[in-house]
Amino acid sequence: MSKKVKPSKKPESNIILNIEDFGKYLKFKRTSQNLSLEETAQLCNISTITLMRLEKGSQGVRLSTALTVAKMFGLKLILE
Repeated sequence: MSKKVKPSKKPESNIILNIEDFGKYLKFKRTSQNLSLEETAQLCNISTITLMRLEKGSQGVRLSTALTVAKMFGLKLILE
């Protein structure tokens, strides 16, 4: 039986200005779909530690990895 996932609060804005905002939004998307860190990491073919670092807004995660996770949740990157 998998661990119950506690939903996180939805960020106030869809505008991502920094890595911390991105991480909060990813965590919201993951928890709103009732996915654990382990399940999500496996679906994205990344380590759980890398996903945790992304969600915490840690520096040093590759852009390609961040985009892979975003794509898994149906998120798009739009540049203006």
